[in-house]
Parts: sequence; structure tokens; C-alpha cells
Amino acid sequence: MKNDQGRNPESEIQNLKSTSRSPLSVEVALWGVVAGVALVLRLVNLDAAPLSGAEAREALLAWRAVTGQGLPGADYSPFLLTMNALLFTLFGASDALARLWPALFGCSLALVPWLFRRRIGRLGALAAGFYLALSPTALFASRQVDGAVVAVLGGMAFLGGWVRFHDTDRRAWLTLSAAALAVAVTSSPSVYGLLVSLGLSWLVLAGVWPDGEIRRMGERLRPHLGHLLLVFLLVGLALSTGLGWNPTGFGAIGGGVLAWFARFGRGSISVGSPLMHLVLYEPLGLLFGLGGLADAIRRKDRRGVLLGLWAGIGALLLTLMPGRSPLDTLWPVLPLALLTGAATESIVQHLREQGEWLTEGLYIPVVVILWIHLYLMLARYAVSGSPADLALALLALALQILLAMIFALVMRAHGALRALGVGTGVVLLGFTVAIGWGTAHVRPADPRELIAGEPTDAGVRDLVQTLRDLSWEETGLPTTLPLTLEAAPDSVLAWYLRDFGAARSLDLEEDVGSVVVTTRRDSNPPGLADVSDGVEFEGQDFVLRRRWSPVEIGCTWEWPPRCNAAVKWLLFRDTPVEPEIVQWAVVWRQQEPVSE
Repeated sequence: MKNDQGRNPESEIQNLKSTSRSPLSVEVALWGVVAGVALVLRLVNLDAAPLSGAEAREALLAWRAVTGQGLPGADYSPFLLTMNALLFTLFGASDALARLWPALFGCSLALVPWLFRRRIGRLGALAAGFYLALSPTALFASRQVDGAVVAVLGGMAFLGGWVRFHDTDRRAWLTLSAAALAVAVTSSPSVYGLLVSLGLSWLVLAGVWPDGEIRRMGERLRPHLGHLLLVFLLVGLALSTGLGWNPTGFGAIGGGVLAWFARFGRGSISVGSPLMHLVLYEPLGLLFGLGGLADAIRRKDRRGVLLGLWAGIGALLLTLMPGRSPLDTLWPVLPLALLTGAATESIVQHLREQGEWLTEGLYIPVVVILWIHLYLMLARYAVSGSPADLALALLALALQILLAMIFALVMRAHGALRALGVGTGVVLLGFTVAIGWGTAHVRPADPRELIAGEPTDAGVRDLVQTLRDLSWEETGLPTTLPLTLEAAPDSVLAWYLRDFGAARSLDLEEDVGSVVVTTRRDSNPPGLADVSDGVEFEGQDFVLRRRWSPVEIGCTWEWPPRCNAAVKWLLFRDTPVEPEIVQWAVVWRQQEPVSE
């Protein structure tokens, strides 16, 4: 064997070690970027929108528990109650603090694909993490006082722990899996839809495509079942009860199961179909997820097919669930994100091995330019309503299809499809960022956003500021104004007026006082004629909630068709008529007698 002169073996070993560490260092840095992007998007201006009715209820339960007004009975998130109570005890209550834990757990959700990097590839896991950091659904869910994002984080970590145990045979991953499942079931009823859709997809795959994997997994898990059950019970008990602070919290877990089944009843709000939600808010994940599924079927990859079944069964369950929450759409979004990562890994691998850099490098910018032109034409049509603009948009789409066919003939069809996918992905990535930012930061309280459900109008904050000004004027302090409040104890008004210690509920047997806050727009405060004859009040109303009707954006199909209102809503969430006001709050103040 020839020995080269002047070679230093120790130096070569150090070079090999540094080379082997370099990819890991880059990967860790990229995961840090994923975490940073997710954190910024979720924490910036966290209180941009007032708390909705459902959010206010969850926040009020924790605030009342902290201030000694009693612990809740049922139908709440035990985990969120415990964590918010801790925050409120240390720092006081506010909109931003009430949303802080979901935001932090939503950031962690973007890091969960790391657990699957041996299955979908390191680059694929990073792509899935970036997608979850930017996903409009995940972003919006992370900025709500709702346990849904915590539940899906726990569900994904539960699955990731199983996968890592299967890869490494280390018991620590099973411990993580059991603890994550405990976090999930103590956070939100949404977790049961996630787990049911995952379980059904696994059973369907095992029945259609059996390979004995379930049996082998059962044999490996059997020695650890006692440990798993113990960890699950201990962590669940600790989280749900706050280490014994809220003894009834463990029973609320059973209430979550009933609440999930109740969602199969009649829904209270219209949230649109799951497919519409995915098309509007997750076009990148839907397109690349379907591409990843097609690639998995072509390669006969069971794991990819399982993810596709998971997304499909999750969407089907949502369709059959009239009482679903808008945030429940996270069920199919998670497997679509992993499929998106797998598709990205496959595209990059094929570019390295088979990429025709000259032709594909020319075609990708053409695809991007044509999609941008199509968007601009649609935007102009939305504003002008001119059929000419619609014709130009359709022409751009036809040209995109024609060029795809031409490039498929000039180069290999796989190369043309790959370049079309890359160019389309670049445009959809920008579109996803725009949708997420607009939904979470620009229009977080707009009822025309389907994902928003029933948001509270910003007028509630004007109401609070008006009462603070009156309090300064009459008492010299911002929250000591004596006032009478007519509102439900778990309502939005109750949350925003929580600091007014002198507030009392309306009692027709007593004097209503000089300031009355009510949700009814009567000519006088309720019951005033019975208890305060001869006293005159002046009122100022504030908007609490609005809604809109999809009928406003219908198309007229006579020639030429007019769909600019629908296009305008699709692109900008704008409608010809402002959303209708459906709930008011009125501040009544006793007028000073006029001296004669």
C-alpha cells in the first residue's frame, strides 16, 4: 500500500471531523432560522385584535381563578387554565399575555418536523418546518387563546416520539411520546380529531397494504406499555390539575371528549368547507402535499401514503362535523406539511441528479413571471370589473399551459414538470406569506376572514378607553369608576371591564347609578323607568361584533360574466358592503341637572 509523504494522519482526522460537523452546524443554524421566523410572526403585535368571545371565556376562567373568584366547573382547557393562571399571577392579565402560551407552543410546532427527518430527509424536514412557521392556519391558531395549537403540537410530538423509537429503539422517545399525548388531551378537544384521523388512516393502510408492521410494533411496545401508561397518567394529572392547584381539572379531560362529539351536531357559525379553507389559506401545502403523495404512490412509499390518508380522512371528518372550529383545519394541514417537505426533498434530489440547468433555469423565471402577471390582472379585474382584464388573466393562464406543453416537448417531461413545480412553488410561497401576514396582523378581527370565526370588533377597546377617561374625570383614577354592567359573566365585556373593581351587575331593585354599560340599544338603560324616574341619561354606542354574508360576492353568469366581487374577496378579503353590525355595547351616563 502506497504511503504518501508529508501526510499528517492526525490533521486528516481533524479535517474529517470538521467536515462531518459542518452539515450538522448548517442544519442547526437553519433550524434556528425556522424558530426565529416562527417566533417573530407569532409574537409581533400579539394583541392586534381584541379577544373573541371564546378567547375571553378561557382568559376569564384563569383570571377569576387567580383573583380568588373560584375555579371553573367544566368545558374548558385545563392545561391552558393552569399556564395562563401562572402568567396572570406573575405579570397580571392582558390580551397579549393570554395569547402568549399558544404563541410559544405554535413556534414549537414548526420545530416538530425535526423528529421526522430520517423519514422525509433533512432538507424535507426543514422545508416542512419552514412551511409550518409560515402556514396561515398554524400562524392564526398560534395567536388565539385556544388550546388547538397546543393539542396538535402534542399530537405531532406523540407521533414523532413513536417514529424515533422505531428508528433508535430508545425508551426515552416513548417517554416523550406519552408526555406529549398528555399535553394534547389536556389542551383541547381538537386532539381527538387528529388522533382519530391518524388511527383510521393507519388501519386503512394496514388493511389495504398489509406488511406486518403493526404486529412488529406491538411486539416491541409490549414491554413498555406500563411505563407509557404511568408517564401519561402522571403528566396528565400534573398538567390538568396544576400540580394539585385545580383538583377538578382532571375531570375536565372527559368533558373534552364529550365536547368533541358535540361538534358533530349543528354548528353555530359558518366556517366554510375544509377544501375551501385549504384552497384559500394553504394553497402551497395543498399543491405540494398532493405532489408528495403522488410521488409516494409512485415509489410505493407506505409512509407517504399514510400521510396522504391522514390528510384525506381528517378533511372528511371535518366535512362531517357541522360544529367544527375553524382551527380544526390543522388536522389535514399537519400531514400536508410533512408531504410538502417530502416533495421538496424529492425535487431537490432530482435537480441534483437530473437537472438540466440551462433549460430549466430559463423556464423557471418564465413560470414565475406568468403567475405574477396572472395575479396582477386578477387584482386589476377585482377593482375595475372590466371583462378585458379578466380576458388578459385567462390569457396568461392559457399561455402558462401552452408553454408547459412546449417545454415538455423540448426537454424531458420530468424536467418541465419539475421546473413548473419550482416556479409555482416560489409564487405560492410569497402568496402564503402574504395571506398569513394579512390574516394574523392586518385583518385579525375581520369577519370576512373565514378562519376568524366570530371576532370581536376593535370598538370594544374604544369603550374601555371611554370608561377610563370617565373614571379619571370622576374619581381621579383610571379604573375606580362606579358603573352598572349588564353582560354575561363570561362575555367579552366582562373580560375587558375586569379591572373596574366598582362595577356591579344590573339589579332592578337598586339604583342603576350614574354610569350603565349594556348590550341593548334601547332609548334608556334597561329598567331605568322602574328605579330612576325623572333621571335623564345620554348614551354612546360602540360596535362589539360584525358579520357578513357570502351572498354579497356572488357571480352573475350572463355574458360577459361578472365575478369581480368574488375575486376581490379572494385576493383582498374586501366586499362591496361593509360587514353588518350584529352586536352593540352602549355606555349610558347620567346627565348633570341644568341649573335655572
